[in-house]
Amino acid sequence: MLNTKCAFIAVVGEPNAGKSTLVNKIVGEKISIVSPKVQTTRRQVRGIVNLDNSQIVFIDTPGFCKSKTPLEKAISTNFKNAYKDADIVLLVIDATSKYKTASFTFAEKMTRLNIPLIVAINKVDSASKESILETAKRLNDIKHIENVFMVSALTDDGLEDLIKTLKDLAPCGPWMYGAECITDMDLKFRLAEITREKIFLKLQKELPYSVYIETEFFKETEKKISVYQAIVVMKESHKGIIIGRNASMITEIKRAAISDMMAITNKKIELKLFVKVKEKWSEKISHLQNAGIID
Repeated sequence: MLNTKCAFIAVVGEPNAGKSTLVNKIVGEKISIVSPKVQTTRRQVRGIVNLDNSQIVFIDTPGFCKSKTPLEKAISTNFKNAYKDADIVLLVIDATSKYKTASFTFAEKMTRLNIPLIVAINKVDSASKESILETAKRLNDIKHIENVFMVSALTDDGLEDLIKTLKDLAPCGPWMYGAECITDMDLKFRLAEITREKIFLKLQKELPYSVYIETEFFKETEKKISVYQAIVVMKESHKGIIIGRNASMITEIKRAAISDMMAITNKKIELKLFVKVKEKWSEKISHLQNAGIID
């Protein structure tokens, strides 16, 4: 392919700014899971869009977070590696949030790096005019920002202009992925992430974020996928919460997960779920590797 362009775009921002929703909307398929919990995204997740002669690779990153526990340190490392190696950084700011300090601080720190910075003020469909203008004014004081866009990942508002600008900024170079590729995440990982998302959505308040999925069996045929997943938690009490009374909760999680799995694969899904307890798994390197958070 002649005269091609390829850009790696690190999508960064505070938790719940809408980074994953934005990536999924632009790619046109669920690539990164979405939930109200912080640290839902734990590693770099790539979504790929091909536009004419340009390939845009979005790297959905973990939100800004503290780095105290081994899990948090691993998440923070994944975040830093993503934006430091990117061609362009896309900072997503939640226009409805009162807490934007970390976003402004990050934008100011970007002056040290020779990487173009684009800002998307997200959720403008539900934010007050005052909040949007206040955010835009604060960003206007940061001189090295290339462009600021008002967008809504939910309603598509402003996304066309944002995508055009990212395409224009993309450097010349060969495509890194095939024309039909929409992500570099393997299917086992994507299906595991879907189950984790459903757990978070069903148990927002009852369960901490320290859950991961181990795929213990995976078989794919032309028409069917069979997958057995272990939901790994840190406490026996968490196991009971996930299973629920008379297995009601794990049944709900399974039903919701199968629906999404079928949507992205167009195949019949045989899903078996069970729960394991591994105390303090988030502090052990081997378990962080099993969870796909570190290599």
